[in-house]
This record gives sequence, structure tokens and C-alpha cells, in this order.
Amino acid sequence: MNALEGTITQISTDENLALVGVDTPIGEFSVLLLDTPQQDLQVGVRSKVYFKSTQVLLMAQSPHSCTHNCFASRIAHIQKNTILSLVSLEDGVDVLVATRAFENLGLREGDECWWGVSAGDILLES
Repeated sequence: MNALEGTITQISTDENLALVGVDTPIGEFSVLLLDTPQQDLQVGVRSKVYFKSTQVLLMAQSPHSCTHNCFASRIAHIQKNTILSLVSLEDGVDVLVATRAFENLGLREGDECWWGVSAGDILLES
């Protein structure tokens, strides 16, 4: 599980949904929350964002159509197995990806890559 500390910077609500902006050392994350009591959320509150390594999409090139939760990083370490590979990025994020798909990207340790995670795949702890 990836965990990053941050601060809530913005909150947009609509009925039982909330889109929360969280500023972390990596950048701004957008987190989609369902059935969240509005009184539990406040701008300026320290929080943590959590997301699974299996929920991260790894890309070799900049995603031109992705605007939220997409970041550039360098590959720090790769641990390949037959089926899955664990890719550790310099910003502290781990990505668990199918080895065959990772090999098709042609990435190596030290290469710059892009990664993203859907706003609905992030948990928020405040």
C-alpha cells in the first residue's frame, strides 16, 4: 500500500459525493469520496492518501489526456518475477504490474516514466 502525507487544499461536494484536493510532496491528488459527511472534511487539515500498488497505471510516455493524479518519476528499482514485477519509483511509490506488460514498455532502472491513479482508487485518512 502506498501512503503519502498531505494537506487538504480544496473540497467540492455534490449530495453524497466529495472531490477532495490533497497537496503532497509529489503533487496534488484528487480523491473521490462517496457518502462522506461534509463536516468531517476541512481545508488545511493534515491527511494521508492511500492507494494500492496494483491500482497504479505505469506509462513510458507523458499521458496527454490525463490531468489528475498523473506524475513523472524515475524508476529506482525493479524486481521482476515470472508473472508480476514490483517497480519502485524515486518518489516512494511502488507499482505492481504484469511482467509482460512492463517489458513491453521497455523501461529500465533510472528511466523517467509517468504513473497515475484514479481518484476513485484512493483512500483518504484525515
